[in-house]
Amino acid sequence: MKISIYTCARNALYNDYHFLHMLRHHLPLADEIVVHEGFSTDGTYEAIANLDPKVRIIRSDWDRYPGMDFINHAKDEARRHCTGDWCILLDADEFIPEWSFEKLRHAMATTNRLTLAMTVTNFYGNYRVYVAEPARFRWPWLKVNIHRNIPEIEMAGGDASSVKAAGEELVMDPHLAVCELHHFGYVRKPARLRQAWRNMRGRLYNAPPPRLRLPGWLFDLFPHNWLDPDIIPALALYTGAYMQTVLADPGEFIRDRMLLYHFLRYPIAAKATGE
Repeated sequence: MKISIYTCARNALYNDYHFLHMLRHHLPLADEIVVHEGFSTDGTYEAIANLDPKVRIIRSDWDRYPGMDFINHAKDEARRHCTGDWCILLDADEFIPEWSFEKLRHAMATTNRLTLAMTVTNFYGNYRVYVAEPARFRWPWLKVNIHRNIPEIEMAGGDASSVKAAGEELVMDPHLAVCELHHFGYVRKPARLRQAWRNMRGRLYNAPPPRLRLPGWLFDLFPHNWLDPDIIPALALYTGAYMQTVLADPGEFIRDRMLLYHFLRYPIAAKATGE
């Protein structure tokens, strides 16, 4: 059984997606990793061009698609280049823990389904804090992102983070989950996180689009506040196992200087110091 992972990225270094770590982490799982790269201007292509023989890159201009349509097209084009028996759709900031690799292989080898799912743990600020109540913000908690390599597969969801068979409804059923997924999309430089939420995220979740896209330097001056009172109540300390990728380079998965970890672990001291 051959396994293909496919993903897409544009300016992944600038946007702080942990992309190189993500690709290296999945090399033991995948027989090939197909990356659809959108003509980055920040060195992303050069960084991954010779990363490993398993990593196969296709490139195109994403700007030819209107609005947010580029997300569906970018991921679907990567899917069409997969040659495996099974395919796994991952974003540039998503990691399947290594302890799930064999479990995932077994599920694909024994199921009669066309698609399978993963439960999602959303880390926030650093690798020791996660979003315990993702439904509060409509953040992902489950993804149907594993499928047989058949032409009838379509992208689904607001940001094409899941798939479905053509003509079927997307079913978000936790009973279909066969492994877990660690998402580090909220462990990013605070300027890039706020920039993404302001310029793009609202359009993904049916919010009115921003009247104009603000430049990146403005978010460098006014980055995201890790102690946002709207988000703090949904957070909790992560007590599960850590991936070897995280343990080998923990600094890569810290963007808040561990502020949130200390705030949640020592709430009385945090309030006393005014944090």
